[in-house]
Amino acid sequence: MKKSLRAAAAVLAAITAMSCAAFSAYADTDPDMVVEDYVSEDLPLAGGWAINESQNISLSSNARAKAAFKKVTKGLTGVKYEAVALLGTQVVAGTNYAILCRSTVVYPDAQPEIKIMYIYEDLRGNAEIMGFQTIIGEQLPGGFTANSGSLSLSKNKDVKKAYKTAMKGIIGVTYTPAAYLGSQVVAGTNYMILCRSRAVTPKASYKWSLVKVYKDLKGKSSLLDIETLELSRMDGEPAAEESDAVMVGIANPWSEYDTVAEAAEAAGIKFSAPDKLGDFTLTHIQAMNGLVDLRYLNGDIQICVRKGKGTDDISGDYNTYKSVTEKKIGKYDVTLKGNGKGVKCAVWNDGNNAYSIVSDKALTEKSIGNIIAKLG
Repeated sequence: MKKSLRAAAAVLAAITAMSCAAFSAYADTDPDMVVEDYVSEDLPLAGGWAINESQNISLSSNARAKAAFKKVTKGLTGVKYEAVALLGTQVVAGTNYAILCRSTVVYPDAQPEIKIMYIYEDLRGNAEIMGFQTIIGEQLPGGFTANSGSLSLSKNKDVKKAYKTAMKGIIGVTYTPAAYLGSQVVAGTNYMILCRSRAVTPKASYKWSLVKVYKDLKGKSSLLDIETLELSRMDGEPAAEESDAVMVGIANPWSEYDTVAEAAEAAGIKFSAPDKLGDFTLTHIQAMNGLVDLRYLNGDIQICVRKGKGTDDISGDYNTYKSVTEKKIGKYDVTLKGNGKGVKCAVWNDGNNAYSIVSDKALTEKSIGNIIAKLG
């Protein structure tokens, strides 16, 4: 019989003798998922979640969770699930697992999502998916985009540098980064990093925290907010009445406008752009002092077009690309960035103002040229 993720303490007490099986370690440890080891001084609440305190949180070092994950994902079609880390376990009449996953719908150029998959495994080894908790879902204009590359902070040097700078001087709680989950283009970039956290007090319990760091267009970084990740709150369920989220940092600097002309006037620049770029329709117009940001959508695919004062790169795209080339397009020297097939980011300037094009899906150089020709 399926057990709730919030099983009663009486159930836990009845099966305590069955709950001491240790995880076996695999030799193929994942260096991306190695975090600082902790030694717990307290026990989880009866029926509550035990945070994974292992030095290696990848499923390669958690044999039972790995086996349960394989059981429930075997034969699934339409969506591919990549297990990132075991976040915690909960003892019921069997075991619940909270597994951080990167999921991708199986179709060309689909954008990944970051979710927690909740799995229940009964005492006989039968396993089933109980539900999901979405951390970064389908991208909306201006929202977070899931990291599609390496999740290791050490392999994302710009993110690591921004994180270290933003977290300087934080006292009272220790934060150990575990994974770089995604980014959000604003007037600069917001980064989301999963951290294991613990208050610096005797017998404090461990938690998972979502740390958001802001990096402005000049490369200066600051802490935006820290949100405690509440395990077991699956999609569709309300948040807890009390939240220990910490809100710090800056307010949203963008203002929305109905037309490009209004946005350009507010930004203090001259800018013109069409309502459509081929099959893409202008759906979102925003501006701040000296910068206009336009979002064109075609289904789930987005193209971001910007113009701003100065000659610096204003794209807000800090991804590392395999291919970076310079090409003369019209009267401009344009930097084209991509991963071998097409262009995902283009930046250029006219000596006084900077421009950028960033696309979810790689565009042809001809398409980039057509867009540039339509901007004023």
